[in-house]
Amino acid sequence: MTHRPQMQGARQSFAAIAIAFALLVVAAPARADSCSVSATTLAFGAYDTINALSGTATITVTCTHTNNPAVRFDYVVALSSGPGSFASRQMTGTGDTLTYNLYTTAAMTTVFGDGSAGTATLAGSFVVGGGAGRSGSDGQTVYGRVGAVQNVLPGAYATASPITVTITY
Repeated sequence: MTHRPQMQGARQSFAAIAIAFALLVVAAPARADSCSVSATTLAFGAYDTINALSGTATITVTCTHTNNPAVRFDYVVALSSGPGSFASRQMTGTGDTLTYNLYTTAAMTTVFGDGSAGTATLAGSFVVGGGAGRSGSDGQTVYGRVGAVQNVLPGAYATASPITVTITY
């Protein structure tokens, strides 16, 4: 384990962290309706190595149906761990590793994952009005935090591979 001397004041590490969300849609069988998912990039901004840094992103579920009556879509959103683990996701940059995590609420007490290893998923529902080809959408907020007191070198940090977003409906 390598220890770096603590510098006077806070160093700025740019965690212009592009936590990219790869999109994966898992469709329910035998249904003519379809859903897709999109996500905004979670960029934390400048990290000062002393204080925790928080940010948010939005995952949007959009569904279209082919029937005339209105349709209610119930869905569940799950995330992969990405680099690292659900307990400690990782970004790399300038030869260092910066840990962070994603949460289901602003209180940042429950890790957002796939429902395993103590993580939780997010569920939602919405109604798409009658008429073939109509669509609707619903958004879920992802809360992220880079933990405090990570003595890393200044520079840009990003996930080495995307976090996969999976929806089931």
